[in-house]
Amino acid sequence: MKLYRIFTENKNYENITDRLDIHFPDGYTIINANGAWQGVREKSLIIEIVSDAPSIESDIGRLAYWFKKHNEQDAVLLQVLNVESRLL
Repeated sequence: MKLYRIFTENKNYENITDRLDIHFPDGYTIINANGAWQGVREKSLIIEIVSDAPSIESDIGRLAYWFKKHNEQDAVLLQVLNVESRLL
């Protein structure tokens, strides 16, 4: 099982959630955060998606790139972590 985290600026929230709803109907989590990039503080979002589907990594990469382009950011951070998760 993998946990994917996308760190992006909190801009165009409705467009972000619309995109997530389309691509990840099984679920995702959005965490509001405060961050900084190159000395500039900003409101941020941390988007978490947990999955064991092998094909999802490229989908998430494309989504992160879309956030970068759509929000006119220099960079978007994508973390990929191996985790042990269970639905109870």
